[in-house]
Amino acid sequence: MLIQPSHGTQFVAGLLIGGFLLTGCAGSKDSTSPSFDMSEYRQMMERQKGAQGSFEDPASSVPEMTPEEHERTGDMDAQRRNFPLAGVHYGKALNADPTRHSVRLKLGRIYLQQGMLEPALTQFQDLQTREPNSAPAHQGIGHVYLLQGKLREAEAALTKAIALDSSSWLSHNLLGLVQDQEQRHAEAITAYKAALALHPREPGVLNNLGLAYALSGDHEAAIQAYEQAAATGSAPPKLYNNLGVAYAHRQRYADALDAFKKATDEPREYNNLGVALLGMGRATLAVACFEKAIESNPQYYEKATENLRQARQALGNSANGTSASGSTKSVACP
Repeated sequence: MLIQPSHGTQFVAGLLIGGFLLTGCAGSKDSTSPSFDMSEYRQMMERQKGAQGSFEDPASSVPEMTPEEHERTGDMDAQRRNFPLAGVHYGKALNADPTRHSVRLKLGRIYLQQGMLEPALTQFQDLQTREPNSAPAHQGIGHVYLLQGKLREAEAALTKAIALDSSSWLSHNLLGLVQDQEQRHAEAITAYKAALALHPREPGVLNNLGLAYALSGDHEAAIQAYEQAAATGSAPPKLYNNLGVAYAHRQRYADALDAFKKATDEPREYNNLGVALLGMGRATLAVACFEKAIESNPQYYEKATENLRQARQALGNSANGTSASGSTKSVACP
């Protein structure tokens, strides 16, 4: 099923929220392993222990890294998207020198990258306490609150961030996301336009602007925003689903199918058009599109079958509806 357009955090650009799990490999006993003589093992360890006194511990000759070196190494790890290791180095830099506020900001953003919201919030709040006029600290706090669904707190923090530094397109974009979730779409559109004035070709912001227009009922303006995002060449697949829905609302069905095709494969493009039509109350056309999806891939398309059932039910419940078998003989998927 088509994922309905969402104006949540999925298109927040600039900070990618990803889940990086540090996992270990648990050992397991192998029944085929040879028997082990513990007494021989103890004797071997005693011999090694006696010999170790004549050797210098290599680790003792390696000097501890300075906070500056930990920060530089963390920066390189972050550029390689090795966020867990970058976090380790930033943490060591801060332990050695808690006054390195730039590192605290980086560590907060690293936690945010990994979806570790509470540790991220702790770092941003600590930075805000140490530097009350730090716009990035307030932005980070607002970003975390947004992801936690604390919209009032998020808006307060982001408004403060913009007051301190109005040149951050990300702060404007995040504020727009907050306002969208509160269904204050006109205000959100203003915020997204402010972000685009600073960063004109950011596909995530253009997508958010399109969603705000669509939620306001202005599908023509939504199409323009989506098309601008697509023209950047780096738009995510979900944007094409949103564009397809907007085309469907304007009855540009061929364009809608073409947009859905860029986001998925042939059966799903017909399914997605069917979902859009069903959401618009056009159950007869939706039935035809779901049947077309199943016809394209009858072996493995359970979702279209379930959507077809719902569309037929909606058609049967409509005041002017006819039976599904009668409705689809004369109507084809656009």
